[in-house]
Amino acid sequence: MSLKNFLLASLTWALLFLGTGDCLAQKDASARSAKYNGEVLRAIASMPKGGAYAVYRKELPENQRYRDLYQVVKDLNQAMDVAPDGSLSVNVTKAGSVSFCSSATYLVFGKAVQNLQKERVIESSRALSREMGLIGGSKEVIKGKLDGVGIFGHWNADGPGTAVLFRKLGLGSNFSGYEKARPGDFLKIFWNEKIGKGERGHSVVYLGTSADGKSIQVWSSQARNEDGSSGYGTMWVEKSRIKRALFSRLEHPENLKKWLRLSPQQKRSVYLIRIRQTGSSPAEMKSVTGAVD
Repeated sequence: MSLKNFLLASLTWALLFLGTGDCLAQKDASARSAKYNGEVLRAIASMPKGGAYAVYRKELPENQRYRDLYQVVKDLNQAMDVAPDGSLSVNVTKAGSVSFCSSATYLVFGKAVQNLQKERVIESSRALSREMGLIGGSKEVIKGKLDGVGIFGHWNADGPGTAVLFRKLGLGSNFSGYEKARPGDFLKIFWNEKIGKGERGHSVVYLGTSADGKSIQVWSSQARNEDGSSGYGTMWVEKSRIKRALFSRLEHPENLKKWLRLSPQQKRSVYLIRIRQTGSSPAEMKSVTGAVD
Protein backbone atom coordinates (compact mmCIF):
# COMPACT_ATOMS: atom_id res chain seq x y z
CA MET A 1 0.00 0.00 0.00
CA SER A 2 1.36 3.45 -0.92
CA LEU A 3 1.96 6.06 1.78
CA LYS A 4 -0.82 8.24 0.36
CA ASN A 5 -3.35 5.38 0.44
CA PHE A 6 -2.20 4.32 3.90
CA LEU A 7 -2.66 7.82 5.29
CA LEU A 8 -6.07 8.19 3.64
CA ALA A 9 -7.16 4.85 5.10
CA SER A 10 -5.91 5.81 8.54
CA LEU A 11 -7.62 9.19 8.37
CA THR A 12 -10.85 7.53 7.25
CA TRP A 13 -10.58 5.17 10.25
CA ALA A 14 -10.22 8.14 12.57
CA LEU A 15 -13.20 9.97 11.05
CA LEU A 16 -15.36 6.85 11.15
CA PHE A 17 -14.39 6.40 14.78
CA LEU A 18 -15.76 9.86 15.42
CA GLY A 19 -18.96 9.21 13.51
CA THR A 20 -20.55 6.93 16.11
CA GLY A 21 -22.42 9.87 17.58
CA ASP A 22 -21.30 13.48 17.63
CA CYS A 23 -22.38 14.29 21.16
CA LEU A 24 -20.95 11.09 22.60
CA ALA A 25 -17.73 11.45 20.59
CA GLN A 26 -17.08 14.94 21.89
CA LYS A 27 -17.22 13.60 25.44
CA ASP A 28 -15.14 10.56 24.72
CA ALA A 29 -11.38 11.00 25.13
CA SER A 30 -10.56 8.13 22.78
CA ALA A 31 -12.62 9.63 19.99
CA ARG A 32 -11.04 13.02 20.54
CA SER A 33 -7.52 11.62 20.38
CA ALA A 34 -8.47 9.66 17.23
CA LYS A 35 -9.42 12.96 15.60
CA TYR A 36 -6.10 14.56 16.46
CA ASN A 37 -4.14 11.51 15.34
CA GLY A 38 -6.01 11.95 12.08
CA GLU A 39 -4.85 15.56 11.93
CA VAL A 40 -1.24 14.43 12.32
CA LEU A 41 -1.71 11.95 9.46
CA ARG A 42 -3.32 14.65 7.33
CA ALA A 43 -0.31 16.86 7.99
CA ILE A 44 2.05 14.05 6.88
CA ALA A 45 0.12 13.74 3.62
CA SER A 46 1.00 17.38 2.86
CA MET A 47 4.71 16.98 3.57
CA PRO A 48 7.42 17.00 0.89
CA LYS A 49 8.65 13.67 -0.41
CA GLY A 50 12.29 12.66 -0.36
CA GLY A 51 14.92 15.37 -0.54
CA ALA A 52 18.14 14.83 1.39
CA TYR A 53 18.84 13.67 4.94
CA ALA A 54 21.23 16.07 6.67
CA VAL A 55 24.27 14.67 8.43
CA TYR A 56 27.67 15.85 9.62
CA ARG A 57 29.87 15.68 6.50
CA LYS A 58 33.30 14.67 7.75
CA GLU A 59 34.56 14.19 4.17
CA LEU A 60 34.21 17.93 3.51
CA PRO A 61 36.60 20.71 4.56
CA GLU A 62 36.21 21.50 8.25
CA ASN A 63 34.31 24.76 7.69
CA GLN A 64 31.69 22.98 5.56
CA ARG A 65 31.00 19.84 7.59
CA TYR A 66 27.87 21.22 9.27
CA ARG A 67 26.62 22.80 6.05
CA ASP A 68 23.55 20.59 5.53
CA LEU A 69 22.58 20.59 9.21
CA TYR A 70 22.76 24.38 9.35
CA GLN A 71 20.65 24.58 6.20
CA VAL A 72 17.89 22.51 7.82
CA VAL A 73 17.59 25.00 10.66
CA LYS A 74 17.61 27.94 8.27
CA ASP A 75 14.89 26.34 6.12
CA LEU A 76 12.73 25.48 9.12
CA ASN A 77 12.93 29.08 10.30
CA GLN A 78 11.73 30.23 6.89
CA ALA A 79 8.97 27.61 6.70
CA MET A 80 7.18 28.83 9.84
CA ASP A 81 5.72 32.33 9.90
CA VAL A 82 2.83 34.30 11.37
CA ALA A 83 -0.18 34.83 9.11
CA PRO A 84 -1.97 38.23 8.99
CA ASP A 85 -4.71 36.90 11.29
CA GLY A 86 -2.13 35.82 13.87
CA SER A 87 -2.33 32.11 13.09
CA LEU A 88 0.68 29.94 12.35
CA SER A 89 1.59 29.76 8.68
CA VAL A 90 3.58 26.68 7.65
CA ASN A 91 5.02 26.51 4.13
CA VAL A 92 6.40 22.99 3.95
CA THR A 93 8.00 23.49 0.54
CA LYS A 94 10.49 25.93 2.09
CA ALA A 95 11.83 23.04 4.16
CA GLY A 96 11.64 20.44 1.40
CA SER A 97 15.22 20.12 0.21
CA VAL A 98 17.11 18.90 3.28
CA SER A 99 15.90 17.72 6.69
CA PHE A 100 16.60 15.65 9.77
CA CYS A 101 14.24 13.66 11.98
CA SER A 102 13.21 16.23 14.59
CA SER A 103 12.85 18.98 11.98
CA ALA A 104 10.51 16.68 10.02
CA THR A 105 8.27 15.77 12.96
CA TYR A 106 8.19 19.39 14.17
CA LEU A 107 7.11 20.49 10.70
CA VAL A 108 4.26 17.96 10.92
CA PHE A 109 3.36 19.21 14.39
CA GLY A 110 3.34 22.79 13.10
CA LYS A 111 1.15 21.89 10.13
CA ALA A 112 -1.31 20.12 12.45
CA VAL A 113 -1.37 23.22 14.68
CA GLN A 114 -2.08 25.40 11.64
CA ASN A 115 -4.98 23.17 10.58
CA LEU A 116 -6.39 23.06 14.12
CA GLN A 117 -6.24 26.84 14.32
CA LYS A 118 -8.34 26.99 11.17
CA GLU A 119 -10.82 24.68 12.89
CA ARG A 120 -10.68 26.94 16.00
CA VAL A 121 -9.52 24.09 18.21
CA ILE A 122 -6.36 26.10 18.94
CA GLU A 123 -6.70 29.85 19.25
CA SER A 124 -4.97 31.93 16.59
CA SER A 125 -2.59 33.87 18.78
CA ARG A 126 0.13 35.97 17.18
CA ALA A 127 2.30 35.53 20.27
CA LEU A 128 1.89 31.74 20.23
CA SER A 129 2.58 31.50 16.50
CA ARG A 130 5.72 33.56 16.98
CA GLU A 131 6.92 31.21 19.72
CA MET A 132 6.20 28.16 17.53
CA GLY A 133 8.32 29.68 14.79
CA LEU A 134 11.26 30.58 17.01
CA ILE A 135 13.59 27.82 15.85
CA GLY A 136 16.85 29.56 16.73
CA GLY A 137 20.19 30.14 15.06
CA SER A 138 21.72 27.32 13.06
CA LYS A 139 24.90 26.96 15.10
CA GLU A 140 23.13 27.21 18.46
CA VAL A 141 20.55 24.58 17.48
CA ILE A 142 22.97 22.09 15.93
CA LYS A 143 25.53 22.42 18.72
CA GLY A 144 22.79 21.69 21.28
CA LYS A 145 22.93 25.09 22.96
CA LEU A 146 19.14 25.51 22.62
CA ASP A 147 18.16 22.01 23.71
CA GLY A 148 15.33 22.41 26.21
CA VAL A 149 14.88 26.13 25.45
CA GLY A 150 11.65 27.19 23.75
CA ILE A 151 9.03 25.02 22.05
CA PHE A 152 11.27 23.74 19.28
CA GLY A 153 14.15 23.54 21.74
CA HIS A 154 12.11 21.04 23.76
CA TRP A 155 11.10 19.10 20.64
CA ASN A 156 14.62 18.93 19.25
CA ALA A 157 16.40 18.09 22.50
CA ASP A 158 18.28 14.90 23.18
CA GLY A 159 16.25 12.58 25.38
CA PRO A 160 12.45 12.72 25.70
CA GLY A 161 12.05 16.30 24.41
CA THR A 162 8.61 15.91 22.82
CA ALA A 163 7.30 13.99 25.82
CA VAL A 164 8.58 16.67 28.23
CA LEU A 165 6.76 19.33 26.19
CA PHE A 166 3.53 17.27 26.15
CA ARG A 167 3.69 16.79 29.93
CA LYS A 168 4.53 20.43 30.64
CA LEU A 169 1.57 21.78 28.64
CA GLY A 170 -0.87 18.90 29.09
CA LEU A 171 -0.98 18.27 25.33
CA GLY A 172 -1.54 14.55 25.71
CA SER A 173 -0.32 11.30 27.18
CA ASN A 174 3.11 9.67 27.06
CA PHE A 175 3.50 5.87 27.11
CA SER A 176 5.88 3.10 26.11
CA GLY A 177 3.67 0.13 25.18
CA TYR A 178 3.43 -0.78 21.49
CA GLU A 179 0.01 -2.32 22.09
CA LYS A 180 -1.38 1.13 22.92
CA ALA A 181 0.05 2.84 19.86
CA ARG A 182 -2.12 4.27 17.09
CA PRO A 183 -1.17 5.67 13.68
CA GLY A 184 -0.44 9.36 14.19
CA ASP A 185 1.31 9.05 17.57
CA PHE A 186 4.64 10.83 17.85
CA LEU A 187 7.43 8.46 18.87
CA LYS A 188 10.97 8.82 20.16
CA ILE A 189 13.04 5.77 19.33
CA PHE A 190 16.17 5.09 21.38
CA TRP A 191 18.68 3.01 19.45
CA ASN A 192 20.88 2.46 22.51
CA GLU A 193 20.43 2.40 26.27
CA LYS A 194 21.56 5.99 26.78
CA ILE A 195 19.15 8.85 27.51
CA GLY A 196 20.56 12.30 26.80
CA LYS A 197 24.35 12.10 26.97
CA GLY A 198 25.63 9.43 24.60
CA GLU A 199 22.22 8.51 23.20
CA ARG A 200 21.39 7.62 19.64
CA GLY A 201 17.78 8.37 18.88
CA HIS A 202 15.21 9.04 16.17
CA SER A 203 12.10 11.27 16.20
CA VAL A 204 9.26 9.79 14.11
CA VAL A 205 5.52 9.45 13.67
CA TYR A 206 4.20 5.93 14.22
CA LEU A 207 2.14 4.53 11.32
CA GLY A 208 1.48 0.92 12.27
CA THR A 209 2.78 -2.55 13.14
CA SER A 210 3.50 -5.41 10.75
CA ALA A 211 1.16 -8.40 10.62
CA ASP A 212 3.66 -10.55 12.51
CA GLY A 213 4.09 -7.86 15.18
CA LYS A 214 7.87 -7.77 14.77
CA SER A 215 8.26 -4.43 13.01
CA ILE A 216 6.75 -0.95 13.03
CA GLN A 217 6.34 1.50 10.17
CA VAL A 218 7.29 5.10 10.85
CA TRP A 219 7.40 8.41 8.99
CA SER A 220 10.19 10.94 9.41
CA SER A 221 13.35 12.05 7.64
CA GLN A 222 15.75 9.16 7.21
CA ALA A 223 19.05 8.34 5.55
CA ARG A 224 17.24 5.59 3.66
CA ASN A 225 13.50 5.12 3.31
CA GLU A 226 11.73 1.95 2.32
CA ASP A 227 11.49 3.14 -1.30
CA GLY A 228 15.22 3.81 -1.44
CA SER A 229 14.91 7.59 -1.16
CA SER A 230 16.58 9.84 1.40
CA GLY A 231 14.88 12.55 3.45
CA TYR A 232 11.12 12.60 4.04
CA GLY A 233 9.50 9.20 3.85
CA THR A 234 8.60 5.97 5.60
CA MET A 235 10.60 2.98 6.77
CA TRP A 236 10.05 -0.26 8.63
CA VAL A 237 11.97 -0.79 11.86
CA GLU A 238 12.37 -4.15 13.56
CA LYS A 239 11.39 -3.88 17.21
CA SER A 240 14.48 -5.86 18.12
CA ARG A 241 16.57 -2.84 17.04
CA ILE A 242 14.73 -0.50 19.41
CA LYS A 243 16.13 -0.37 22.94
CA ARG A 244 13.42 1.98 24.25
CA ALA A 245 10.29 3.59 22.78
CA LEU A 246 8.42 6.62 24.08
CA PHE A 247 5.12 7.56 22.43
CA SER A 248 3.39 10.94 22.76
CA ARG A 249 -0.26 11.25 21.71
CA LEU A 250 -1.84 14.61 20.91
CA GLU A 251 -5.09 14.75 22.92
CA HIS A 252 -5.46 18.36 24.08
CA PRO A 253 -3.95 20.65 21.43
CA GLU A 254 -5.93 23.55 22.88
CA ASN A 255 -3.52 23.48 25.82
CA LEU A 256 -0.73 24.76 23.60
CA LYS A 257 -1.80 28.26 24.70
CA LYS A 258 -0.51 27.43 28.20
CA TRP A 259 2.96 28.11 26.85
CA LEU A 260 2.22 31.83 26.88
CA ARG A 261 1.54 31.74 30.62
CA LEU A 262 4.93 30.25 31.45
CA SER A 263 7.70 32.39 32.85
CA PRO A 264 11.02 32.64 30.97
CA GLN A 265 12.47 30.15 33.45
CA GLN A 266 9.60 27.72 32.85
CA LYS A 267 10.18 27.90 29.10
CA ARG A 268 13.52 26.22 29.77
CA SER A 269 13.64 22.56 30.76
CA VAL A 270 16.31 22.15 33.42
CA TYR A 271 16.04 18.39 32.91
CA LEU A 272 16.60 18.45 29.13
CA ILE A 273 19.46 20.92 29.48
CA ARG A 274 21.13 18.87 32.20
CA ILE A 275 20.92 15.42 30.65
CA ARG A 276 23.09 16.49 27.72
CA GLN A 277 25.92 16.44 30.25
CA THR A 278 24.81 13.87 32.83
CA GLY A 279 22.45 11.52 31.03
CA SER A 280 19.27 10.23 32.64
CA SER A 281 18.00 6.99 34.08
CA PRO A 282 14.84 5.33 32.68
CA ALA A 283 13.14 5.88 36.05
CA GLU A 284 13.93 9.59 36.02
CA MET A 285 12.70 9.95 32.43
CA LYS A 286 9.48 8.17 33.34
CA SER A 287 8.96 10.47 36.34
CA VAL A 288 9.62 13.65 34.35
CA THR A 289 7.39 12.71 31.41
CA GLY A 290 4.65 10.94 33.37
CA ALA A 291 4.94 8.07 30.89
CA VAL A 292 3.00 4.90 31.57
CA ASP A 293 4.03 1.41 30.47
